[in-house]
Amino acid sequence: MSDEEATTRPNLRERVARRPDYRRLVLFVTLFGAASGSYPVTVLSASLPRIADDLGATDDTIAWVIAAPLLAFAVATPIAGKIGDLYGHRRIYLISFAAGTTLAFATALAWDITSLILLRMVAQAAMAAAGPSAMAMIIATYPRRERSRVLGIWAGVIALSPALGVVTGGPLIEWLGWRILFLVQGCIVLLALLAALATVPETETRPGTRFDLPGATSLGIGVGSLLIGVNRGIAWGWSHSTVLIALVVAPLGLTLFARIQTRSAHPLLPPALLRRSAFTMPMSAQAVMQSGYMGAMVMAPFLLERRWGFRPTIIGLVMLPRPLSLARAARLGGVHDPQRGARRVAVSGILVFTVAMVIAGIGAERRWLPMFILGAALAGAGSGYIRATVANAVTRAAGDENLGIAGGSLNMLQQIGAALGITVLTALMGDSISGDRFLALHLVAAGMGLIAAGLASRIGREGESEGESESESESELPAPSPEQRDPPQP
Repeated sequence: MSDEEATTRPNLRERVARRPDYRRLVLFVTLFGAASGSYPVTVLSASLPRIADDLGATDDTIAWVIAAPLLAFAVATPIAGKIGDLYGHRRIYLISFAAGTTLAFATALAWDITSLILLRMVAQAAMAAAGPSAMAMIIATYPRRERSRVLGIWAGVIALSPALGVVTGGPLIEWLGWRILFLVQGCIVLLALLAALATVPETETRPGTRFDLPGATSLGIGVGSLLIGVNRGIAWGWSHSTVLIALVVAPLGLTLFARIQTRSAHPLLPPALLRRSAFTMPMSAQAVMQSGYMGAMVMAPFLLERRWGFRPTIIGLVMLPRPLSLARAARLGGVHDPQRGARRVAVSGILVFTVAMVIAGIGAERRWLPMFILGAALAGAGSGYIRATVANAVTRAAGDENLGIAGGSLNMLQQIGAALGITVLTALMGDSISGDRFLALHLVAAGMGLIAAGLASRIGREGESEGESESESESELPAPSPEQRDPPQP
């Protein structure tokens, strides 16, 4: 047996041998699953003003319909990713979708703003495993040379799913109300679960490795307290007792997490990864940019309602160019990544986003709708262009044995950045209808883009080439033989 065959997971090798198109089938099924999770994001954002009126919620409270699930996602994804690394990503993926189906239907029954936020948060926590587990199964199935392209398709589909939600969900919400969105999502998630049962492969397990429960607990406490403290500090004031407690607990929890990781025999997040700039720098750059991107996206429906008087369906359609351009740019970035290198692709995409925020801000201030739409579309393009590059750089730096924790860590930092951006920008927006205020907020988002570009410029050459000298057979499946590609006819 060759070294290549020795390092290949038998489950995957046998499946590819039986079906030469198995890789594409896994990609299709996991992409459908990812789309089912991101389907309601844009149209739900566009419907926030209507939901606030229906449930009697204030603007800063209704923002938690988006921000709280991001918080849950931020805490749950690295934990779920690590569990998948230890016990196999197939079973974690299936459990996640089974729970997600039930909770999506339950969300449609929310009776007030508190229940809506809590159900959305628990549902997203249940679905948290799907992202890192799906990414791990795709990367384990595809050879290294094809991963950038495949990750670009992955990011593009995730972006197109909310666009489909706008086209189909917007009219449904106008006709039947916002609850129908979660009923539709529950049906789609159920279909994704049934497709996955028959398709997705199991990955390597580590039966002799224990899960780092103290590390997971301290990380959840630290990250959760940080985000709660920031959000409630703006809403209630920084001297409020709950805010003070959260801001004290946050650094204590994160410090305890760091100490546990250095002493644990089986750390949740190996300290060696955190010392690797090829692992941390791409994530940090994307997290900072995501803060400005998501803050501006959640602010957009309020802006469009207050500055132009649009209804939810029109708001959703006006926001449609953002995910469409993100999807197109994501695929382009996946092609450019191996050609131009991680640093150039990341810096270019982030600078496009930065310019876009200035354009969108001027359009909002002047009430020039085409200019605002152009800025929003360019923001989506800049964000999408770097997705595959960042994911590929992070997972390559982590190595195939840590694909789940790499994907989970990437998602965690993205969601922390998104939650902070949403919290800060919506709090600064308040009830304002001023064009000057909206221009200033978009300039704040552009400033976040400049900071992100500075971080991206520090992505070292080792981040672009690390792992290239390793045997590519380490993660590739053997190519099918000529007989397998063209089996003899009986």
